[in-house]
Amino acid sequence: MAADLGLSRNQRWRKVILPAIFPAYVTGGITAAGGAWNASIVAEVVVWGPHHLSAEGLGAYIANASNSAAPDHFAKVLAGVIVMSLFVVFVNRLLWRRLYQLAESHFSL
Repeated sequence: MAADLGLSRNQRWRKVILPAIFPAYVTGGITAAGGAWNASIVAEVVVWGPHHLSAEGLGAYIANASNSAAPDHFAKVLAGVIVMSLFVVFVNRLLWRRLYQLAESHFSL
């Protein structure tokens, strides 16, 4: 169709191809970002046999607090989970929701 209309290569990409793939790209981005976020949190603490590796971050904070015998360990775990949840909500609201609405309003059939 684009060739029959005489669209240039640049016009084909801007007017046909990118609008067609944008909704799927946004959906894939949301899914990939969620998986990457989960993997990065979990990967901050790794135990393999006698080896124990730990990074500094939210996942390590939650893991260390949950393994602690301190009386306030539940409060620390809860604080870590709340911070993690707020971060995910803010990223979803500020970035992914806007991109998804753009995909629905401008690039849907």
